[in-house]
Parts: sequence; C-alpha cells; structure tokens
Amino acid sequence: MEFELVGKLTFSGEIGKASAELKAALGSMEPILRKGVPKGKESEAAKIMGWRVVGKSLELEIKSGRYVRAHDALLRVGKALSTELGAKHKLGLRDVFVSRYVIKIPAKDVSEATKGELEKLSAKVEHGFVKVELENLGESQVRGRMVDRLVSEIEAALAKAPPKAEELQIARRGPEIAHKFKEDPSEVARKLGWIVEFPGRGQWIYTEPYTKLLRGLEELIAEKVAHPLGFEEAMFPKLIPLEVMQRMPGYLDGVPEGMYYVCPPPRDPEAFEKFKREIKLTKQIPVAELRNVVKDPAYVLAPAQCEPFYQLFASKHISVEKLPVKLFDMSGWTYRWEGGGVEGLVRTQEFRRIEFTTLGSPDDVVSARDAVVERSIKLMEDLKLEWRVTVATPFYMKEGEGGGDTSDSRNVATYDLEVLLPYNGKWLEIGSYNVHKTKFTETFKIKEVKGREVWTGCCGFGTSRWVVGFLAQHGLDPSKWPESIRKKVEPLPAHKKVTE
Repeated sequence: MEFELVGKLTFSGEIGKASAELKAALGSMEPILRKGVPKGKESEAAKIMGWRVVGKSLELEIKSGRYVRAHDALLRVGKALSTELGAKHKLGLRDVFVSRYVIKIPAKDVSEATKGELEKLSAKVEHGFVKVELENLGESQVRGRMVDRLVSEIEAALAKAPPKAEELQIARRGPEIAHKFKEDPSEVARKLGWIVEFPGRGQWIYTEPYTKLLRGLEELIAEKVAHPLGFEEAMFPKLIPLEVMQRMPGYLDGVPEGMYYVCPPPRDPEAFEKFKREIKLTKQIPVAELRNVVKDPAYVLAPAQCEPFYQLFASKHISVEKLPVKLFDMSGWTYRWEGGGVEGLVRTQEFRRIEFTTLGSPDDVVSARDAVVERSIKLMEDLKLEWRVTVATPFYMKEGEGGGDTSDSRNVATYDLEVLLPYNGKWLEIGSYNVHKTKFTETFKIKEVKGREVWTGCCGFGTSRWVVGFLAQHGLDPSKWPESIRKKVEPLPAHKKVTE
C-alpha cells in the first residue's frame, strides 16, 4: 500500500521563532514514526518528505506504506511537536488538517462487479492499484479513523468472491389454487374508483371500499396474530431523528438513498417573508428561497417503523427475568423513496404496515418470531390465499451472517411471507419476520444487568401489499371473498362518485 498526504499542523502562535527546535525535532522523528512497525517491514513506515513553516502552521508532506500510515504519522508528529514546542515556547497544537490524501492499494484482475462496488467508495482501478483521492479532511475525520475504515471497506470489496446467483430457499409452501381472477388489481381498483392517483409519485388516495378492506385485514392480523401471542399495542413516532437512525445498522450507512429527509423550519415567521412574497407575486413555489430558509435535514420519515422500539431501551440496563417485551404498532404509515421503481399498488413510496417488535433472550426472540410465522400462515389459509415462505438474509446483514443450517430456525435471520399474483405469475412479499441477534442491541447499547445475551426481533406486515395480494387472487367482487373477511367488511361501501 501507498499513502501520501499533504497536511498542516496549526499551533497557538507563530512557530518561526522556534525554527531551531522545530528543525531538530523533525530531524529526529524517525524512531517515533517507526514505533510499532514489524521487524523487516521498516521500509513501510512513514517518512517526512518535505516541510515548511507558514505563520502559525507547519505544512508537511508525508509518505508511508501499510505500517504507521501517513495520517497516523501526522498525528504522531503533531503530538511530539506539541510537547517539544510547548515546553520551550508555550506553543500548543490547535488544529490538524489534510488538504490532499492519495491512497493506493494493490489490486489485480478486478471484476466489473467489484469495480462497481469500488466506485461507490469513490475508488478507481488504475494500473494494478485501487486509487483513492481525498481532500480537505478535518481533525475529527483524521482522528476518527475514517481513512482506516475506508481502506478496510476497499480491502473487503477486493476480497469478496464474485457474487453468485442467489438460490431461492423455499421453507414452506401452501397448496396451489386455481385462480379465476387474472387481472391487475391496481388497474381494476383505479377504474372502480377504489384508488385515485395523488400528485406525489407512488402515492394514492384510498377511497371507502379499499380502506374498509385494508382495515378489515389489519383487524384480523391484530386479532389472529398479535393478541393471542401476547403482543401489546403501542404507537411509535414516524418522524425519526437522524441520531436515532444512525443507530439502525444498514440504513444511513447502507441505503441512504431510500429515505425521505425532513428539514425543520426556523420558528420565525419573518424568515419566510421573502418566500411568501414571491409566492404571492409569481404564483409559483420559490424552491430556491425555501432551501435558503429551512434548516439542515434533522429527521427521516420512518423507513422501518421499528426504530423507536430500540430507542426505548437505548443505553439502558435490563434484566432477562423481566423479558420478553413484545409490542406491535399499527398507528401509521411507512415511507421509502423508490425513485423510478414505483409500480401501481405493489411498490409505493407511502404504505401501511403493522410492525411487531420483541426484546428478550435468544429463545424468547426466536420463539416469538416463529409463532408469528405460524399464525400468519394460518391466516393465509383462512383467507384462502396461495402462499409460500422463503428464507432470506436482510440487507443490514452480511452474507452468511444469518446462519447456515436453516433446519434450525435459530439460524434463520429472515423468513419472508409471499403471495402469488396470478395476473403476472410473480410472487409478492407481504411479510418479513426477522431475528436480529445482537445486531441492534449492540448499536443501541442495550445491556443486560448480568451480561447475559439479549436479542431483538421484528416482524413487518405490509398491509398495503396484503390488500394487493388478496385482490389479485380473489378479485374485487366482495360476494366472492372468503367468509373470514366478508364478516369484517360487509356491507362494503361503494365509492361515492360526485364528479362527471
């Protein structure tokens, strides 16, 4: 590896007056820069290639191999000089800055898939190396090991085996059903006025009949799954602070492009004077002016719905004897930015979910998840739907992290519940049942009083998709629906049309 940086150490006063001590200290820096380097690897230690004094700052060019990387060398030099100049000239180190940093990591025969992964890390493959160029790194970034994490990610991408075609694992499947209805329920619902497109892409207005069906299915999930298994209803916020979201593994650091960000306004009506004036004069929304007024993003709209559950216990000590805690939330919407991937009612950007959450011992969490799966399957049978359960690894876990032997459900990170869409022959995921192991207890710093292991789990019911799957298999004529849902929704209201 090669690390080359141009950096700057800024002190509390002019350092020209200490030129003699400075020159002597830099000349004797080699032992400090070699400290910790393995025997025989001395050539990979850091070296100062050049330096100059500019006012209160010392500008340095440092080059290194893998050991005592250039940014670590910069910090070592700063610490040593602070001691030397502080004792004799009362000069203290005030700032560390890297204006330019070039990193080269050896790489041969890099696949196109790996190149794509490297591009996400702003790294390029050039002449047998992966090259990264960084600019304007502040002290917190240098001391916070950002560079080391970046190098680790690049090495992991290079070491990763070429992706294999994922083999679908079907854990269970219900009987095949002959379906008479073969139309796209989104199109039929639109024609009947059950749904009306909203100006926001991937959003709909759900009118009377659709809403009653949705509510009926949600009530069945609560009655047939949640209550018998001892889950108590709670209501979770849907406006999630970024600091909470940062603790959710795989979200801000994995799929930040899949979330809606919320910018709070200043609580000052005068700040909007120009914005209001332009709207009145132009009859157009002055987006540029709005951008100037609102604050930086501080929240996301809930993309997972379970975030507040983990925050409820964050940085607290709990006792296994008082567990498990089992809550479910059916109080609102979930939001995910699908971009160009929206598709009728199947893939929307604002959708209904019921979220089951569990905190407990490993046995508590696994048994709760598996019981929810069993109850969900029974509900599928009551609704006379064609279904299957597949095994998956969630996006926030690495391949293999969920376990290998799926004959023991303790090793299965995720079971997905899917229903068949007869109009296109595809399967639609309507439920995801997860065991996180310690993934979330670690990031939210949830501790057990005696150090015993506690896990979390969540089971998400995408009730908007339950409606799609139900209508795709049974159609939109309520008289042909199974009795279990007819009892909930009859009489189904018709959409009242008042427009021509």
